[in-house]
Amino acid sequence: MTSPLLYPNAPVTLESAVAAGRPVRAAWWGVPDFLIAFGLWILFSVVAAVIGLALFGDTELTGGPSLMIGLTLPWIGMAGWPLLVAWWKGNGPVIDFGLTFRASDLLWGLVYGLAALFAAAIIAAITTALAGDFDSAAGELADSLDSFLLLVLFGIAVGIGAPIVEELAFRGLLFGALAKRGMATWLVIVLSALAFSLIHFEPIRIPLLLSTGLILGVARWHRRSTTVPILAHMVNNLPAALVLVFVGP
Repeated sequence: MTSPLLYPNAPVTLESAVAAGRPVRAAWWGVPDFLIAFGLWILFSVVAAVIGLALFGDTELTGGPSLMIGLTLPWIGMAGWPLLVAWWKGNGPVIDFGLTFRASDLLWGLVYGLAALFAAAIIAAITTALAGDFDSAAGELADSLDSFLLLVLFGIAVGIGAPIVEELAFRGLLFGALAKRGMATWLVIVLSALAFSLIHFEPIRIPLLLSTGLILGVARWHRRSTTVPILAHMVNNLPAALVLVFVGP
């Protein structure tokens, strides 16, 4: 008999906890919490801009220290709120979001990460053919960094930090919130990918980001884990981050 705590595409960690008879509860976080996380991301982005202006006189957040503040401070909302509501309204992020620790996660993270890179390369080539050369927001921001240390920190943030933060929000909180509402799997994957592509505010890169989001969503569905899309996202981001650090923007 299926436990009322479970739902289609529930993470494997929740299923394991229920099967083991652990004291778990039906989580009551949902789509409104994702909207709050997004709102907090906007709020902390504004706070970062104010700090950059007050401390460094930098209104564009392009100076090294203010750029790092502008990049990382909004993570308090984007990742902090999902982590908070998982503990507050559920069973913690490990169980509710499927933060698994399986040897196979490394393999599948690599597989889906390479698939995302391959798809992005094809779409980038098509976009370039249609609209001309373009760069990512990260690449444009890296142009302003003239310190190797700052480039390394920026590369770590882009290659490791951002995948963790974004996957907790999109394939953790949002994916689970939509799945709990009984949506069809394909629609959950598409909507979470669409939100992921739009929230970057890079119109020319929406098709590329959408393809990445779709692959990461499939990874979350296939392995019923948020760890796998986190690792896949890192595989997708790290090559560009390494180029920024060692070759230059």
